[in-house]
Amino acid sequence: MRFRSTFSVVCLAAAGLAFTAAPAGAAPGDAVAEGSAGGVTIGEATVGPIASCSTEGPSSGESGEVAVPNVATYSSGTSTCTIDEAGEIAKTTVTGGRFRFDALLPHGGPRLRLSDYTATCETTLTGSNSSIRFSGLHGVTVPSELPSNHVVTIPGDLDGKPLATVTFNEAVTPSPPDGSMTVHLMHIRMFPEGGPTPGDAYVGTVRCAPVP
Repeated sequence: MRFRSTFSVVCLAAAGLAFTAAPAGAAPGDAVAEGSAGGVTIGEATVGPIASCSTEGPSSGESGEVAVPNVATYSSGTSTCTIDEAGEIAKTTVTGGRFRFDALLPHGGPRLRLSDYTATCETTLTGSNSSIRFSGLHGVTVPSELPSNHVVTIPGDLDGKPLATVTFNEAVTPSPPDGSMTVHLMHIRMFPEGGPTPGDAYVGTVRCAPVP
């Protein structure tokens, strides 16, 4: 199945403020922003976080191609993390080039691909905002209006257990809420109900936490 589209999605929006970028250098009690192009932990394969940054340092990250043979390939990635002089408004932006996920192929599943992607997160005085954008999705289909935590299930064999689930625009927040959130542009779970090579792959991860 082939599908190609471009999305600009905003999730968990809150009232925004003007942002003045400054070099990362958060102090204890400041807002925090973190980001990475992704990472993989499937079976014995572990890599990442790729091209990571944090307002607590380092303030930027960059990587060339990162490949786990027969599992996943991240062609490139960059991240930047900034915080204003008051330590109240922190922001992270993650961009990536081509992503390819091959771990489903030996089990009869599709190859998943993205052409490029961007994920951002920014704190406000009372919470956090995030947005994602991606293009060139192949292997699964998603609706034109993509909500938060949209799950696509890839069926397995006759035992009824799924081969994988793919969550787009996955937003993870604490309970009780404190204004912070972690957003994964794409989260692939291999054999979520058990199987030969369980694990997770992430694409475009950002996290923001406002001043406590």
